[in-house]
Amino acid sequence: MANRVKSQAETNVSEHDCGLMTEVCNVCQAFYWRNELNSSNKYTKCCHDGKVRLPNLAETPDLLKELLTNNPLEVRNYQQHIRDYNAALAFVSMGAEVKAPPGNGPYCFRIHGQIYQRIAPLYSDEGFKPGYGQLYIFDASEANSRRLENNPSCLIL
Repeated sequence: MANRVKSQAETNVSEHDCGLMTEVCNVCQAFYWRNELNSSNKYTKCCHDGKVRLPNLAETPDLLKELLTNNPLEVRNYQQHIRDYNAALAFVSMGAEVKAPPGNGPYCFRIHGQIYQRIAPLYSDEGFKPGYGQLYIFDASEANSRRLENNPSCLIL
């Protein structure tokens, strides 16, 4: 797709500037663009008018705070491969019939039909690496080494 010739419609697209996010939610102080007002003239997509409250970052566990803010090698690896770490620690995986959308737009996917969870049996078959929920019945150190085998981009778990 790197050498794809751009169509006439793609080359004549004018740039759109949304401007600065200058509007603020009265409840949680989230920033919005002016045109994001709802029909009640409020900005509510962030906290649903105060119904949703997220914990303050000061209440975040120290390890997670360090992984999101510091800069040693392990932290940079975590930030660059955060999806791999999430997959390594997941109990199940998502399944769906994914279909590419028509046309030549930016990458996205659409799901046709039902979304489901894929969960393996408690014990893996011979010849297959144990993964997901199967690893939770192992000793913690054995499970971590198996997760690292299954996810080579992860340095620590």
